[in-house]
Amino acid sequence: MGPSSVAERAGIVVVFCEPGVASIDAFSMHTAVRPIIVLTPVKDDYYRQRFDVAHELGHLIMHHDAEPGGKVSEEQANRFAAELLMPAEQIRSSLASSTAGRSWKQLAELKEHWGVSLSALLYRARTLGVMSDVSYRNAVERMSQNGWRRAEPGRTSALEMPSMLPRAREVLNNAGINDHEFLSGCGLPVNLYYVAASSVPTPRENLSFAPAQSHVER
Repeated sequence: MGPSSVAERAGIVVVFCEPGVASIDAFSMHTAVRPIIVLTPVKDDYYRQRFDVAHELGHLIMHHDAEPGGKVSEEQANRFAAELLMPAEQIRSSLASSTAGRSWKQLAELKEHWGVSLSALLYRARTLGVMSDVSYRNAVERMSQNGWRRAEPGRTSALEMPSMLPRAREVLNNAGINDHEFLSGCGLPVNLYYVAASSVPTPRENLSFAPAQSHVER
């Protein structure tokens, strides 16, 4: 079960926001009704998005009153996310101590298996003491040289996206209540509703033309 599913099963709403609204990768908040995790589609990287959800889940659990962006709380949330996605007892023996030989291929296989980025795997190897600081720096430098810090190689075998609100919208549509009827009188902008009730990031150019649908693509 991925971090989005874990969060939603716990009653946390996970949604995307409109492109360009925020420059940070994700943020979370406690509300009077439900906690919310908001993902901003600026990375276009599914594996890093999973880490963002786990990171924000850590904030919601541990940092009700912490200052946003504080160094200590950010490090704690990163450690929480790393352990949630890559449990030390299960992954330690699979991590490489360097990136020589077949190590990059092994890292690519681990990326697909664990659903995390190469960067996260390298950092996990370093923090668990499997990889030395020198080997870690060399690996990060290699990633930069190859342009992998911006766009990592590797395929995505399965996608886990927010589903709570998309499924709720699907239920309403299947019951004969279209989007405009549902929103009538509530004051919520239609475009914002389309973004929040989507299971994938919504491109800006599509926001003004999102149709009322009777199903959710998966």
